Amino acid sequence: MISYTFFLSLFSAGMLEIFVPVLLGFYLSSKLGARWGVFFVGSAMFLLSMIRIPINSLASTWVYSNTSGNLLLLLVIAFPSLTSGLFEEGARWIAFRFFVKDHKLTNGLMYGAGHGGIESILLVGVSVLGTAIYAYFYPQLLSEDQLYILSITPEWTAFAGLWERFAAISFHLGMSVLVLQSVRLKKPIYLLTAIIAHFLFNFTAVYISQYGLPAAEGVTTLWGLVALFYVWRMWRSERNMSFTDSVQKKKL
Repeated sequence: MISYTFFLSLFSAGMLEIFVPVLLGFYLSSKLGARWGVFFVGSAMFLLSMIRIPINSLASTWVYSNTSGNLLLLLVIAFPSLTSGLFEEGARWIAFRFFVKDHKLTNGLMYGAGHGGIESILLVGVSVLGTAIYAYFYPQLLSEDQLYILSITPEWTAFAGLWERFAAISFHLGMSVLVLQSVRLKKPIYLLTAIIAHFLFNFTAVYISQYGLPAAEGVTTLWGLVALFYVWRMWRSERNMSFTDSVQKKKL
């Protein structure tokens, strides 16, 4: 059985990983007028993009069988990172092209909240919450190896994972706005930029993790901040354009 403080750490982190994306959706809906339907489209398209997992498994089997050393390490990280960029950003483009017809910036943000949110909820939050409950209340259901790993895991890592989710959601917000621009302006270069950025986001975070968790979290945080800066620049640009349009209409 894990300690009570570790249980609280895992439980709190898991709950926040589940509910923060929902709260973000409420904020975007109530304060900025974004549509909840876009949130659910983002969630559904992320789940659809998971069809890449069998492809990743087949590729990993081939890589382990045919390569070794540094090349093996690079390919094992690079291929899933590439498919993540292709499938997730491709799913975003399909969503904005065919399902989300209102191309307001706020709906781009709502899509990102749904896309990154369902990832946080299903792939991280539920798992962390389940681990907390099982390890504290039902340790007999876990193997000795699982309990041993939990016993030597620092309690702060629960919140490091939470921080990583915040950075990842921030990144998804930025990529959603970037792909939205690709559809808005009919310029594939924005989509290509999002695919490359997504590849680099995953590749650098996983590769640097061999130097420790803080290093990996630092990389994801940097990417999240860059994405948020892009969102801020787009938001400011749109507000300035709206202000200029309103002034011109008054003059007319």
